[in-house]
Formats: sequence, C-alpha cells, structure tokens
Amino acid sequence: MNGMSRRTFVGIGAAVAAGAAAPTLTGCGSATPKKTEAASASVKLPTYVPYEGVKPDLPGNSKGLEAGFLSYPKNLVRSVAKPPGDGSKVTLLTEIWTPPPAAQDANAHWQQLNKKLGVDLSVIMGTDPGYDQKFAATVAGDALPDLMWIPPNQGIQHVAQLLEAKCADITELVSGDAVKAYPHLAAMTPQHWKTAVVNGRIWGAPSPYPAFGQVYSGNPNIWDKAEGLSASSPDEFLAKCKEVTGGKVWALEPIYNNAVSVMSQCFGAPNKWERAKDGSLTFWQETDAYAEALNFVIKLKQAGVFYPGNPEMADAYLKMAQGSIGACVYANPTNARKDLRINAPELTSQILVPFAAGGSGGPRHHLHLGTIGYTAIKKGDEKRVRMLLSILNYLAAPFGTEEREFQEFGTRDLDFTFDKNGFPARTAQGKKEVEGLRSGMETATVSPSALMASMFEGNARVQDVKDVYAVEQKLIPMGIALPTAGHYSDAYTEYYPRMSTDAKDLVNDIVSGRKSMKEWKPFWADWKNRGLDKMRKEFQKSMDRSGE
Repeated sequence: MNGMSRRTFVGIGAAVAAGAAAPTLTGCGSATPKKTEAASASVKLPTYVPYEGVKPDLPGNSKGLEAGFLSYPKNLVRSVAKPPGDGSKVTLLTEIWTPPPAAQDANAHWQQLNKKLGVDLSVIMGTDPGYDQKFAATVAGDALPDLMWIPPNQGIQHVAQLLEAKCADITELVSGDAVKAYPHLAAMTPQHWKTAVVNGRIWGAPSPYPAFGQVYSGNPNIWDKAEGLSASSPDEFLAKCKEVTGGKVWALEPIYNNAVSVMSQCFGAPNKWERAKDGSLTFWQETDAYAEALNFVIKLKQAGVFYPGNPEMADAYLKMAQGSIGACVYANPTNARKDLRINAPELTSQILVPFAAGGSGGPRHHLHLGTIGYTAIKKGDEKRVRMLLSILNYLAAPFGTEEREFQEFGTRDLDFTFDKNGFPARTAQGKKEVEGLRSGMETATVSPSALMASMFEGNARVQDVKDVYAVEQKLIPMGIALPTAGHYSDAYTEYYPRMSTDAKDLVNDIVSGRKSMKEWKPFWADWKNRGLDKMRKEFQKSMDRSGE
C-alpha cells in the first residue's frame, strides 16, 4: 500500500496494534460479547479462478508466489464491460496512507471514477493512527456506510456482533462457483478469503496484501564486506554481524522484538500458533524455539551489533540507506526492495533467507495473512448487495487492465505520463487528485499482489522484479501459514492487545539487560490464567468444528 507506515504491518500479521486502545462498537446489540467461537465452523470458500486476461512474465501461484511483470503493457485489456453501479449514492469507509486527495467537487479524477463505477461514491477517509476511533464513531452513527473496511490489527472489538447486526452475509453470493459472477474477486485465493470468515460465514471482499512475512533486508555496501547478508547458521550470522560493525556502523536496527521474530523463524518457531496431532494449540512465544531465538538475540546484543538507539526508533530505514545501520526488518521482501530504492535508488537491498538453527525443524518462514482485512457490505436487499459486490469487483481489477490503470494513475497525459523507460509517472495533478483516492480504494480491496516493474524506483526495475521473485521462490518451500486464519475468538480480541504489549515490553527489557531470561517462562505461565488459555480453547473449538 502506498505510504503505509512500517509500524502498521511490519509486526505480527494478525496482531492488534501494540498499546492501542480497542474501541467498543456500540449499536450492535448487547454490550456483552456473544460467544461466537463455536460458530466459526466449516464454510465453503469461493472457488479460486486466476485471472487469465493478462499473462505475466513470471507466473504466480495460489501459495502466494507473486506473478511478475517486467514491462508495462502497451495494450491494456478491458475487464469490466459496463459500469457496475445503478446510479445511486454509495458511501465507503476506508483508510488512506498518503495525504488526502482533492475534495470530490474539485477532483476531476474522482468524478470520472464515479462515472466508470456508475454511482455517486463518497469516501470517509480514516488515517493511521486513528482508524479504530474513526471506525467506532462512524458505526455508532445513524447512517452506516454501504462499504466498510475492517482490519484485523487495529484493536476493533466485537466485530462479529457488528457483522451479524448490520452487515450483509454474502456467503451464498460468493461461496464456491457463485463467485465466478465477480471474476476479479474469484482471482483471490482461499487464504485471502479466510480473513473475511467470521462465525462460519463470509462477510466481505478481501483486501489482498503480499503473502510473505518479515525478513531482514540489508544495505549491500555494508554486507558485501562480509560476502553478503546470508548465513548458514547462528554462529555465521553472528560472525558476519561482528564483521560489519565498527566505527559508526552497526549491523542491525535496535528493534529487538522484530529481531526475535525473524530469528524465531530460523529456530523453527510456529507462525503465532501451532496445532499438535492431538488438536491442542501452542502460542509461538511459549515455545522453546522462541526462547532459543530470544537467547540468540541477547547474544547479538552482548556482541554490540545493534545500533545504540531506541527500540521504537522511527528512522531506522533512513539510517540504513545512509549507511549507519546494516539491516532492518521489513514487512516482506517487496517492501524491503521498494523502500531502499526510494531512500537510496542506487542501492540494491539484500534479503536474509532464514537459516537452520536449533533442533526444532527450522528454518521456517512465517507467511502473512495475505490480506490487510476485508470490506463488508451494509445489509440491504439482494439486488443492492450484488451491485455493491460488483463495485468491489471493479476496484479489484488486475494489472494490465484499463480499469486498474485508471484507478492507479488516472487519465493519460493529464494525471500521468510515461517516463523514458515506458513506466507511468503521476503528474502534479495526478498526485493531487489520484494518489490519495487510490490509497483508500486499494485499502478497501485490490487485486492479488503482483511484482510490477512500475512499482519500483530507479533504473533497475526489471532486475528488482526478478530478484524479489527469486527470494519468494526460496521462501515458499519453508513458508507456514497462520493456522488460526478464518477462525474467531472473543478472548483474542479481549485479551491479546494487553498481552502483546506486555510481551513486547518484556522482550525489550530482557534484551537490554534490565530483566533476566528467568522471567520469560513465568510470564507465560501467568498469562495462561489471564486470557491465553481462553484464546487457545476458543480457537481449538473452532478448528475442531471445521475439521482442521
């Protein structure tokens, strides 16, 4: 997503934002949460039908490998035959990650989009941070928006009650082959759709995001001194970190929680939860593998390879580009390459592929949910709900289509032109009118993520696509999905924010030397009685009922 904060999605994929107060949704029935974990049972997900109208240079797959496009297509495909709307007014609640666009009455692009959609679209734009409060205030009002983006990681509680009270259950309209009526939505994978399942029903169109999770990415000028950002063991990684640290250069950013998260993949820790053969669930930070990773990060700290900054520092990416930090944790390989190209176009980021450590079956790569949420539809008659689904289908038009180009860049020669390499570049008007609106639209829903040369800065765009694609090919075989995706726990929404914050603080204290590793296991023993076991029980019930 353009302009998305690194702190928003670089953390745990399904986590509630650390320290954020979780607003209670009012007007959605009883203030006491109805226990819903038992209802998150089996549901027939939409049939996966990859879009065939545009052929990529590098093929993607349903496991999350992104299709790659090495050039911008000269001939675009029209993928929506006519405006999907019925001329009515439609309101969308979404989040933007850039400055807001010009207002609708002064925005020719927005007015043209309305004509292409066949509706009068107004947009309520939340921001990061603050979307949770905007969402709660909007839902509490008398007029519910027609379309509402619901994220999984911003502390919004009692979502199940809101959906059942005020939103359309779209299961029968998209389940199985029914989704083929909306070809762009059908191009989303089962993993995408799982995010939109609550209480065994489907409640919205997914908002796809790269399927890959956290990785260390480094400045090549620093890591070339140690033959690259790669390692085959913890000892080799530690030795390389020591080798590149010196003077005014440190190997790693001081974001200790992210360091343990990435290292836990090397030690074979599960992706947030692990389900045993007997059906029981273990939280990843309870495992010996996570503790081993934490101990290793303590060793890195003692070796002096972390930049001497605040664990909450906001400018680590810039310091990496400038050469004072060797490597930072990024949300995924694509973001890692894109960000360094923006800060230092001449630098080609290096990605650390997880190496084997410990004896617990590593390495693993923790896959992201593959979405940043879903967009629900307000209750209404079936005709209107289908019309709104068609609007979302238009918004999810893939790369290489007329609809995607218009939404992303606007009108040729007015909102964008082509640079010397044949890639679109927004004009001043495009930045004013298109950029912010596009940010909100692609938050609501967008086509499954792809690697496009046009998404990178600089003159090595084709190589950027090939390099990131090659890294993804290495990560796919070791990738493990979040097992609780598509399952609901009231206890999770109630207790996780506090537990996550407390755990993060303890990791920082232990790595910094203010507290001892002896406090780690007692911390989790305590949290078992403070909500962790309730989360575990509810997720296990849901998974048992769905036969997983």
